[in-house]
Amino acid sequence: MMELLKELIKKDSMNKRGDVTDIFIFLILLFILGVGLFIFAFIIPQISEGLENAGMGESSEGANAVQQLEKFGTTQIQMGFFLLFVGLIISTLISAFLIRVHPIFMFLYILFIILTVFLGTYLGNAYDQMRNISIFAETMESQTLINLVFENLLTIIIAVGSLSLVIIFAKFSSFGRSSGGQL
Repeated sequence: MMELLKELIKKDSMNKRGDVTDIFIFLILLFILGVGLFIFAFIIPQISEGLENAGMGESSEGANAVQQLEKFGTTQIQMGFFLLFVGLIISTLISAFLIRVHPIFMFLYILFIILTVFLGTYLGNAYDQMRNISIFAETMESQTLINLVFENLLTIIIAVGSLSLVIIFAKFSSFGRSSGGQL
């Protein structure tokens, strides 16, 4: 039974490796998630206000539903963003562990991190300009976790990129050697 389990794990884990572009994908997904969830956080109060104006808040059930919708727009979206943010970091680091790269490519990986930081500067500035629009001011005040991540975007990219660089190039296995059969 144990041999069968080992064989299944070995077959399932073959050809599942990360890519050196994972830090770039991390940045793009983080920006899309941040802006997308911010748009949801902006729209939800508009919807709940419209529901209250339409008379949905007059009954106790309607008022409870509108209150839950408002809570979703302020706190639960932030918690969902933070959960996805941590998940992206973990998946980037796991992917870095699965990559088998020859050490000669370290220079290219460092160059790719620098390009990602350069792009992160532009995406951080784009978010900051969105934050300075007066219609978004109230929503921005309520979304503290999203703001915190985007205020420290370059630091986060450098930290995750450096950590993935260390994980990729400081493994204990040698290049080209398989570690098959070990659990």
